Amino acid sequence: MAEMRLTHTMAARRWEAIPEFEYISDVVDRDGVRLLLNVTGDVIGFAFDDDDGVESRLRVLARYIEVEPIGRIISDGATGEVDVVIDVQAKSRALDTAAISTPSVSRANRFVAVRGEGAGIEVRVRLGWWFAMWGMWFTVARGDGLVLADRPVRPRPDTRSLPNAFPVRPDDLRVALRRGPTTVRRVVVAMIAVVLAAVAFAVTRSNEASVTKTEPIPTPTSVPTSMVEEPIPTVTLPTQRPPGSDYVSTDGVARLDVDISTSTIAVGGTIDVELSFDKSAINPFGVVSPGGDQTEAFRSCGSNLDLYREVPRQAGASEEFRIFLVNSAGMRTLLYDEYVQLTLVGAMVEGCPEPVTSGGGPYQILQRTFYDPMTIPVSVPANTEPGDYSISIEVGANEWSTRGDAEIRVG
Repeated sequence: MAEMRLTHTMAARRWEAIPEFEYISDVVDRDGVRLLLNVTGDVIGFAFDDDDGVESRLRVLARYIEVEPIGRIISDGATGEVDVVIDVQAKSRALDTAAISTPSVSRANRFVAVRGEGAGIEVRVRLGWWFAMWGMWFTVARGDGLVLADRPVRPRPDTRSLPNAFPVRPDDLRVALRRGPTTVRRVVVAMIAVVLAAVAFAVTRSNEASVTKTEPIPTPTSVPTSMVEEPIPTVTLPTQRPPGSDYVSTDGVARLDVDISTSTIAVGGTIDVELSFDKSAINPFGVVSPGGDQTEAFRSCGSNLDLYREVPRQAGASEEFRIFLVNSAGMRTLLYDEYVQLTLVGAMVEGCPEPVTSGGGPYQILQRTFYDPMTIPVSVPANTEPGDYSISIEVGANEWSTRGDAEIRVG
């Protein structure tokens, strides 16, 4: 028996069931349904889009869990918001995909450290006064990417204790400093102040020189140690990675960029195809107060909106990738067809719903997940006729509204 919080979000037209107490060890996709697995491979949650194929999605779920109570709730709440806790009986395990435990990584860096403390989180920021002055924030996440805390750095105290409503395994916390919503403004103001001070100083010296005649002063060959300015610490921010644009699904959820190693290839030769995949979904985000107030999580969401952030490398979803060689007549030759275990490397908040101030559950946002680009070598069959072809990509059951087929010449 698994206890799940079943929600229906009208804005995203999506049903999601998030486990209340169990830890998500792996995520797999099965025929349009995203399955959340525990360490033994049991389905403890799911997510799918609210479209014309709801019945087919329930048939997929029925392979693994009892869907009768879920079906009744979906029938009653298909046109409105739903947020209920249900008990679901497991039927079978997703044995064809092994559950993968997230590897432990360092929980600290040079300036910030984190550790679990009972039902809470303890965060310690070195040089907190400095990072607070520039408006920096710290983000604490679980190994599966769930954000547990996202708060501004405060000057004092250096150590902060925060509540945590989600289970965390030992050595499964990650923490990082990031740019806050006011960081850029504060840096710009500081730079303007420095420039104005330098101009004022130069004008003052010029005025003094015009009214006072003095003997030339020899240029010193060294500067006293007390006059040397200390270097200003810098914080390296992740390079922005935009969503893919070569292939865009009809619902805008899945995106893919494709890059091929060459546009000319010999018959029987091999070409490298690089695939950069990203996908959006509804995910829990931020910290909700014990009374169910989502305001703080909403503010954190807004500060992250459209900002790409790196996350610790970890196992992500499995997707089926198919690569075709297509001739001018539209005939396709299958070059590659495999399920690939993707590696999660980044995320970007795309939508922040209005918060509730009391009685709310986990704050749900629309978030795009970015996966590590992968290079797949594919060979052109030896019986291929010379001529112009295109490389076409399919990912799972996605239907593309934008197709960026790459053109190649075989000869």
